[in-house]
Amino acid sequence: MSQNLDSFKLAGLRAGALVEAAAQDSSLVRSAMKFNLWRKSTKLRLKRLFKKATPPTGDLKVLVHIKGGIGDVCMTRVLIKKLREVVPNARIYFAYDHKNIVDMVFSDGLIDEFCSNKYIPESFDLVISGCHLLMYDFINEGRIKKLAPHLWPFIEKGLDVQRCFKPFATYTPYLDGQLAEIAIAHGGSRITNLGWFTGLEVHQNDPAPLALDETMTKRTLDRLGLTKDTYITIHDGINPHTDPTHSDRTRNWPRSYWEQLVKLLKQQFAHIKIVQLGGNTSEPFDFVDLSLVGKTAIADLPHVLKGARLHLDGESGMVHLANLTQTPCVVLFGPSKAAYLGYSRNTNIEAPFCGGCMNITKHWMTHCMLGYPPEKQCLASITPQVVFDAVQNTFKGISR
Repeated sequence: MSQNLDSFKLAGLRAGALVEAAAQDSSLVRSAMKFNLWRKSTKLRLKRLFKKATPPTGDLKVLVHIKGGIGDVCMTRVLIKKLREVVPNARIYFAYDHKNIVDMVFSDGLIDEFCSNKYIPESFDLVISGCHLLMYDFINEGRIKKLAPHLWPFIEKGLDVQRCFKPFATYTPYLDGQLAEIAIAHGGSRITNLGWFTGLEVHQNDPAPLALDETMTKRTLDRLGLTKDTYITIHDGINPHTDPTHSDRTRNWPRSYWEQLVKLLKQQFAHIKIVQLGGNTSEPFDFVDLSLVGKTAIADLPHVLKGARLHLDGESGMVHLANLTQTPCVVLFGPSKAAYLGYSRNTNIEAPFCGGCMNITKHWMTHCMLGYPPEKQCLASITPQVVFDAVQNTFKGISR
């Protein structure tokens, strides 16, 4: 693994040097970056002006600040679990845009407290921040060495990797796709990155299951008219931040394909209910047995997924949540890469045509990079029959 990590660091330095060289040739880019850095530092100064830091006392205080969607929060559980093992007496805080999502993903007490994004770094001993790439934003070296000296070598290891990827942090999220390519090429993945950038030992398929209350699961299913293991869930993979009026959503499988797949499933598994999940930006399907689109609270989702025999989806936050409930999934990969985001316990189907364009531009989720219409994009090259066959094979391997 150390050889992979060294090659990963060198690849980051090489790519970062190219980015910096290109940026230095453009006065407009240089000005924009200076303004961005000034904006960030000014924002922090204003926070410190109106809200004074409370220096930490007592146990070590660690803050993890994650940016992104539900899936990014879910994937962080592995890192938090490792932190718990390394510093069991630390108080771990979690900052994110939406408290209800944090409450759902950490309902079993893996973190100690939710924290507003308006925090002052100096109120903690260690602040870890980011998404695909994590950075140590603040380090109270004295207290860490005093209270958890065994943590310090991990921090030094993480800082060494972060140093090699500074331009990636500066230009995030525009280089996330390049970061994914580098990670794959050097034996990494989305969750492995979290370990490499913090110095902690975590890997893509490390378990960090969400301990759900079985009584609450049954109560939730009863309320929704569902019985454990008698249904499968489907989700169209739409990101809640994607413009729902745009017809070119690159991570969505065609609606007609979903309808064909449901017909195949009902012919073969008439006793199995098809339940659709989704938020307010998803389109309800009238051909499923039960559409829960916009009808469930965030807190209901892990219980519904836990009760399902199988979950079908494009690569989305719901897949990463299902992974925490240990529910098997059949996942369709188009713009996203299975080698970077997939789990070995799932059946991952990659588009045979094109694909892998994630994060090439800011609008990769709403505009095909090659200009193909929706019916000819990468996900449309995965046929309903292929997915149906995968479901059949997955059912054969399920012993629940």
